[in-house]
Amino acid sequence: MSFLGIETSDDESLGINLRLINRVTIEQDEMGVMFLFAAFADGDTNNALTIRGTDDVNKEAILEIERVLNQHCE
Repeated sequence: MSFLGIETSDDESLGINLRLINRVTIEQDEMGVMFLFAAFADGDTNNALTIRGTDDVNKEAILEIERVLNQHCE
């Protein structure tokens, strides 16, 4: 699998090419909200993907990206 399709709570549909992901950080901020930051191969942080887990849809998107990346790395 090279591509992952997800939807965020703002009804944005994203197609992510897993081969172009250079770095992913999944953490909790100081308020305890889960977030994901993904940088791509070009290294341009203006084109990075950021998802904040402020609701169930975004939390599920973060967990799905994490699951697929873990599977992709096996």
